[in-house]
Amino acid sequence: MPLGVVTGSRGIPNAERTMIPAGSCPPDRMDHVLLTNPASARERVRAPLAAFVDEVRKLERLQAFARALPARARVSEPILPLLLAALHEELGRSLLVVLPEDADARDAAEGAGWFTSPAAVALLPGRGVALDSGLAPPPHLVGERYRALEVLAAGGLVCASATALSQGLPPRESRPAAVELRVGSEPGIGGLAEELALAGYERVERVDERGQFAVRGGILDVFPATGREPLRVEFFGDEIEQLRAFSPFTQRALHATEYAIVHPAAERRADLTELALSPEEDERPQVPADLVPPVDRGLDLVWQPDEAQRALEEEGLAPLELDAVGQLDPFPRSQPYAFEAQRPAIAARGLAEAENELAGFVRSGNRVVVAFAHRGEAERQAALLRKVEAPQLASGEPLTAVPGVRFAVAPARRRIAPLGRR
Repeated sequence: MPLGVVTGSRGIPNAERTMIPAGSCPPDRMDHVLLTNPASARERVRAPLAAFVDEVRKLERLQAFARALPARARVSEPILPLLLAALHEELGRSLLVVLPEDADARDAAEGAGWFTSPAAVALLPGRGVALDSGLAPPPHLVGERYRALEVLAAGGLVCASATALSQGLPPRESRPAAVELRVGSEPGIGGLAEELALAGYERVERVDERGQFAVRGGILDVFPATGREPLRVEFFGDEIEQLRAFSPFTQRALHATEYAIVHPAAERRADLTELALSPEEDERPQVPADLVPPVDRGLDLVWQPDEAQRALEEEGLAPLELDAVGQLDPFPRSQPYAFEAQRPAIAARGLAEAENELAGFVRSGNRVVVAFAHRGEAERQAALLRKVEAPQLASGEPLTAVPGVRFAVAPARRRIAPLGRR
């Protein structure tokens, strides 16, 4: 039965735009900080579009490819995030994927987050500045890099750029620890401020950017390196009484949480960082001699291996060793496996016209899912439909074999597509 996803159309306001009929797929961005409790970082809370992973895992060629790894496969770009999510679940272990550029790795990680637990997916980007530049990498990149190592160690799916794997990190004993915030714990405001300072956070009067914290009275504000919003930690004595996200612009509280992880904002612990005089104009900053590779295990998959090697060559870095790595490429190179997708477009001037196209897909035997960023938008659009019914696809709910339209809440941020026909 052909399967598809419409992540929006011009005729469906506020829906993400893309059609994916005939057995296929899409991606998302997740907040890496706020969690309801400490265990939730490890729990596999299934994404609303996890049903697509279940469908792909039923394919004999997916199962055969997983058994044959490392193997080569031709993979259409639109299906890549779904394929990675499906392989990760099929293998039941950590999966490290290298892609040519940071943008490629970010797209793949966001896309895979549509189909599996966002807590189980991470991006390993480059540090943003050369090791011999003498410049510190931005806090958000440091946080992403350390979070990715944590996710990989926990058995997650990590998408890394080729450059990121070639840029060393300090040894484990010199790395800052992530700071855990939990309502009811008793770190004391002074103790928490010291932990954040050691993790590379800058103390300021008012928190405006990632990697900063501020203290006033019995309140500590911190903007996590991997967070969308800063956090306000309110103390009663030494105990954390409340933990809330807030707007850095209005300073108004947004929502409460019980637990959060604050990833490091600097590569090396502040108490182990040596203060150095600025080099002379004709001197180049020295690369620390104790750096180690960011990951201590081999790669599992590489996307567009020729492009990945070219990216390293342009930076003057050593090529990747790919002899024992599964290779994915969108171009035919006599690969024994193939996973294809198509990106059909819906061009509708209004809801009625879009509904006609959706109805046409259903009459052709397709199961169609329309993804919306917010539940309210999905419910409003479903109420306006007259020719088709569109019940909501709940998180973890399987897709039925009957052709039809389902609405799902999944914050799509880029376009994608599907796995070919039957």
